[in-house]
Amino acid sequence: MLSSYFATGRYVVLDSGFCVLKALVELKKVGLFACAVIKKRRYWPAYVPGEVFNAQFTELGMRVGEWLAISGKLDGEDYFLWGLREPSYVMKMMATGGPLLPNATCAEQKRVWLEDGVQCVRRFQYPCPFDWHYKYCHAVDDHNNLRHAHPSIEHTITTTRWEIRVFSFIIAVSEVNAYLAYRFFCKPDPLPTLQQFRHKLAWQLIKNKWLAREHLDDEHVVSTVHQLMVAPHKAKKYKNGRWDCTAKCPYQNYPCTFKKCGEPPKRIKTYCSCTPGKWICKFCHAAHVVTELKPA
Repeated sequence: MLSSYFATGRYVVLDSGFCVLKALVELKKVGLFACAVIKKRRYWPAYVPGEVFNAQFTELGMRVGEWLAISGKLDGEDYFLWGLREPSYVMKMMATGGPLLPNATCAEQKRVWLEDGVQCVRRFQYPCPFDWHYKYCHAVDDHNNLRHAHPSIEHTITTTRWEIRVFSFIIAVSEVNAYLAYRFFCKPDPLPTLQQFRHKLAWQLIKNKWLAREHLDDEHVVSTVHQLMVAPHKAKKYKNGRWDCTAKCPYQNYPCTFKKCGEPPKRIKTYCSCTPGKWICKFCHAAHVVTELKPA
């Protein structure tokens, strides 16, 4: 996913699902710095001494808003484990770069909590890595909210087939990506909703100029009307919009009905989607398509 950013020296904010220290080190090897929030599921992630980290904050008497760092090496690359004291827990991050200090751009925070029945208040600034995380971690959440907004493509296409579910996911992601890119780069006024954008996008796909007949020439014939199809097994003829599959032989062997096929005509089992039941071979089909698309 990040291959286009290799060797750029950028700093990437990852989701907690990517809190794998080995992965961050591999990104550093190809010129990318990264950070990810550390979350304990059943166990702490590999190379993360979570309980020791918590104990260190307690032993040193760290106050709310104060931070602590542990450094180490993995595969010859430096990495850092950072912790920030919150009223009821220690927020932890793994990273391969970045300053552990606040600057003028870091947001000021306020924490209010009860300690032995006494209300405590403390104000502090996030260090840069924590500030960057809260500024940019919402990008994935915002994308998912748009993708799942009703009526969503993935909920509309009801299927149990894995391939179709993946296809609908790719369509939905592409749609939201296009919407966010349009909103960011074009800055339309007024800003359309996703449904309004979807409506315009759908019409542009339907009226796609690359599929329009007037934009085609004989060298770039693209048509959804003329497709070479294979008849179903035991197909005898096409009648009243349905195939009559009562032939004795499961595989067809009918002569091509195109006038210029030759003598004797080729025997095949294919037809053009524009005229089911009219047998045509693959050699004659190309000429048939060009003939149909030429202006009268």
